[in-house]
Amino acid sequence: KHMSQEIANKTKKDLYYKCTHCKDEIFWDTHKKLIECKCKAIYVDGCEDYVRVGGDKKDYEVISK
Repeated sequence: KHMSQEIANKTKKDLYYKCTHCKDEIFWDTHKKLIECKCKAIYVDGCEDYVRVGGDKKDYEVISK
């Protein structure tokens, strides 16, 4: 159901993945825990070495704070 992709994230910016459906925002570094948004359209699983984002490109936007 979910497509996942690897994103190289070597910058320690405050990046969030925002669900375009429920508007949940998930921080990129989840300490290897898989965190889903409220409506479960996307998930983020990230740490210092990788960030995995599940969902369709249209289901989330990347925002910096």
